[in-house]
Amino acid sequence: MGETIEQRERTTVGDVVILTLDRNLTSMATRSFDDAPAEVAADDFVARLSHRIFAADADVTRVYAAANVIQVTRTGGWDADAEEAIGTVIADLYRFYD
Repeated sequence: MGETIEQRERTTVGDVVILTLDRNLTSMATRSFDDAPAEVAADDFVARLSHRIFAADADVTRVYAAANVIQVTRTGGWDADAEEAIGTVIADLYRFYD
């Protein structure tokens, strides 16, 4: 149940991967996390996503969300496998079971 979040575009600049999504996650607000949030409210999907991203990759140092764009900073840069793993975490945010 749930719908997969689609990536419209993915760009890497140094240690940052920028993912443009097919839906807005933050409305007009922005959110940033320099580490995984300790507590995540059931309806705080951006915090939930940030928590999952930090859990999926120990080299992630920052997650920034603005509308339909997610920027993830990773120590040591990005390789194809790391980008794909983060992409999957984002895609599955609203999927509760297959």
